[in-house]
Amino acid sequence: MPAFPRRLRLVAALAAGLALATPLPAAACILPDNIEDLRAELLVHLNAERKAAGLKPLKISTKLQNAAQAHACDNADHRSISHDSSDGGTLKTRLRRAGYPYRTAAENTGRGFATPKRAVEWWMGSDKHRTNILLKKIKEVGIGIAWSDAPDNKLHWILDFGASR
Repeated sequence: MPAFPRRLRLVAALAAGLALATPLPAAACILPDNIEDLRAELLVHLNAERKAAGLKPLKISTKLQNAAQAHACDNADHRSISHDSSDGGTLKTRLRRAGYPYRTAAENTGRGFATPKRAVEWWMGSDKHRTNILLKKIKEVGIGIAWSDAPDNKLHWILDFGASR
């Protein structure tokens, strides 16, 4: 890809990966420079928790990843940890827009975790979030991470879990 600023590369990559009906995150979405490393580490921690519970590891789904990243950008833009998008969309709405034919779906949101390890530790300490991570029926995950602007400067994390039909 040509040497465009990171924000423009994000918009181009999301536009290529999302269905036409899916709204793109704001062009101002700020991704961590090491987003792929953060995603990989977070997946390792998630799968370690699943293994400890006798569950199969999760695999990355491109469609879930697109939905999660768009929602992370939306939450970062609004400094929110909401499960509802700023346009009123729900997890199910976002998954339909991303073309993910779910039969089971769940979502974890978070804000301010400095590391993937800390994010997973916090989610595992919360009954509802722990339940989502350890759902036997889920097979795939998408991980979205975005920075909110100054003066907030916090990472916003989204996990979209699913099993497709």
